[in-house]
Amino acid sequence: MTVSGLSINNYQLQYQLLKPETEAADSSALRQEIAGIATPAATPAAQQAPQQDETSKQQEAFLSQLMDQMLANRIGLDKQKYDEIQQKIEEAQAEKDALIKQPQSPERDGKIAVLDTKLEKLGKALEGLIEQANRNRENSEREKQAVQQYQLTAATGKEPKLFL
Repeated sequence: MTVSGLSINNYQLQYQLLKPETEAADSSALRQEIAGIATPAATPAAQQAPQQDETSKQQEAFLSQLMDQMLANRIGLDKQKYDEIQQKIEEAQAEKDALIKQPQSPERDGKIAVLDTKLEKLGKALEGLIEQANRNRENSEREKQAVQQYQLTAATGKEPKLFL
């Protein structure tokens, strides 16, 4: 129920209590009518709750994705390449897990060995991407420090004037 629906029902019930009682049957019919009014108001609110949960989940997912992207930008990581490598690793790991569940055979062992080497290469590619991001971040920090040092020396190159 909505707050306004509760308020209206409250006022109606208070009005009933203040009104002189005419018939018990009339008041019970009025109460049922009020209850009937309250019931339809409850159903839209019940339908809105799952929609709000869905919306809040979507907002949380969006904010999480946004934070990941901001973090990747901050450290200089190519998020798209990182996500592609992560997806390939997950796919290879899932395929390896499926092969492990199968009965042991030389063919299966060969496929597992191939997947292990693929996972190792993808891991190295991921490490290389992270190292590149670290180098990019260090270079940008050095550039910022150089600019700040230049601005500091340019500002101190002026002679201070003392006004008496």
